[in-house]
Amino acid sequence: MSNLNWPIRVGFALYLVLLTTLLLVPDPLALLGIKELPGPDKGRGVHFCAFALLGLLALASRLPLGTGRLVAYLVLYALATETLQMLVESRSVELLDYVENLAGLACGAAVGTLLARIVGPRQ
Repeated sequence: MSNLNWPIRVGFALYLVLLTTLLLVPDPLALLGIKELPGPDKGRGVHFCAFALLGLLALASRLPLGTGRLVAYLVLYALATETLQMLVESRSVELLDYVENLAGLACGAAVGTLLARIVGPRQ
């Protein structure tokens, strides 16, 4: 593992734990000490940003899974965490959240792949 890979992998793992927690608790804003999100849309786009960062970290970390397999796992994670929200009190499942999750993953993964290529070949 190159010297650049391990910090990104640790960051990816920590972010995955944080994101999973925030997606599956009844009130993620309270957990973060936030009363409410600003703006008229009250958080539209949050899922996109959260999953874009996940995709970026995952692909930039150069996990030895192969890109196709890693992306498949990320898609399953995005779909599963959104679906599991129906079991969490005060959370709901929305079609637009599925779309934001997947679109964010795609954008983040593209940027992560580009960054990994700029840094250089796998080691």
